[in-house]
Amino acid sequence: MKVRLFATLRDVSDVAEVDVAPAGERVRDVLQALVERHPALQAELFLPDGSLKPLVQVFVNGRNIHFTGGLETPVGEGDAIAVFPPVAGG
Repeated sequence: MKVRLFATLRDVSDVAEVDVAPAGERVRDVLQALVERHPALQAELFLPDGSLKPLVQVFVNGRNIHFTGGLETPVGEGDAIAVFPPVAGG
């Protein structure tokens, strides 16, 4: 499964795209597998209680998981996941 990282997440992980084989079938599982490969992403993506940081945006096949079940959103083998950190500017 392809996970694309943007902005500062690319800097922290030193990669723009990662192939991840999650241990489960939810967005949470994919992000945990990503953090296992790139531990510095833990602090960028998650709060201490394991929830996703409020301003981190995750999309599965172009749809924001905020509207599809959050971290419990189901994913399949061919899905594309994009992860965006908080971004400010004008």
